[in-house]
Amino acid sequence: TELYNLGVTNPDISVVSGDFSAPISAVYARQWGAPIGEILCCCNENNELWNLLSHGQLRTDGVSIPTILPSADVVVPSELERLVYEAGGCEEVERYLDACRRGGMYCPRDSVLSRLGEGLDVSVVSSRRMSSTISGIRGSAGYLLSPYAALAYAGLLDFRGRTGESCHALVLAEKSPICDA
Repeated sequence: TELYNLGVTNPDISVVSGDFSAPISAVYARQWGAPIGEILCCCNENNELWNLLSHGQLRTDGVSIPTILPSADVVVPSELERLVYEAGGCEEVERYLDACRRGGMYCPRDSVLSRLGEGLDVSVVSSRRMSSTISGIRGSAGYLLSPYAALAYAGLLDFRGRTGESCHALVLAEKSPICDA
């Protein structure tokens, strides 16, 4: 309600998606009527979520690339099965979990794939770009972003660059920059 008092309606939400808890929470909140625009899932070099939503396939046997963001250094985001359930129900979750158990490729049915991406967008941000975002914001605004917040903010900027959208947005970060000294 505070956002409404400021005249902000349907803000986009930008989050790091190594752990899918925050993105799926935003999906649930929107289903329950919260005024949320696009949900931006931001990945680092470990970008299998982007492959799933962009190409319809998720390799569950890939090897993660270590970066300074251990929570984002995952091949298969934890809690992703909740989104699969929302898009395709129990049978689709079984297909997804079977692919994960086998270490195989998960390819959702076309109808499920279209529902997976409803209201979601994925950005892939390199470690180098994330570091330059931290420096840029520190220099221009005097604010220190954590690496996680920088990843989410850079992903938001990429989304805006691709779509031309400029509505209000919330950048959610799980850690303070103090924790990541």
